Amino acid sequence: MKLLQTTAILLFSAALLTSLGACNRDKDLFVRKEYVRSEVPLTGALNFPPSSSPALGSMDLNYNTGTKLLTYTIRWSGLSGPIATTPIPGMSIHGMAPSGFPANPIQLFTLSSIIRCSTFTNNTCGTYSGRLFVDGVVITEENLLNGVYYVSIRTAAFPNGELRGQIKF
Repeated sequence: MKLLQTTAILLFSAALLTSLGACNRDKDLFVRKEYVRSEVPLTGALNFPPSSSPALGSMDLNYNTGTKLLTYTIRWSGLSGPIATTPIPGMSIHGMAPSGFPANPIQLFTLSSIIRCSTFTNNTCGTYSGRLFVDGVVITEENLLNGVYYVSIRTAAFPNGELRGQIKF
């Protein structure tokens, strides 16, 4: 009889441990793998110092935790002139700085990849798409998801930035 009770307790314990282990595996299935945000605003008011530009823009963001790639599409219109080309290209991702603070560029955009709006000939409107690898050293997933990187667009009239938008999910 005692052997039967001991066997029953052991079997119950083994079943309990197995089910607890299965819960941990189920938890892994629900880890968020992708972050998406559309129409993140770019405005002059977000710059440091704020610009008085009436230009506006937006960006669509997608970050995949598996591939460690941030993909983005940036749209803008109404700039005071063409995007600056000197001393550095006038579009870049900067970090680490929360909204309202400046930071150094960490990725410069290739201005030849800008798609200009077909209805404008003065280069004040366009779209740019690209990718950023979250390497875990210069750009970390934790900082990306905490919103301390931003996109800046500079022109000759606004060398410190005409438009800015925080990369936030």
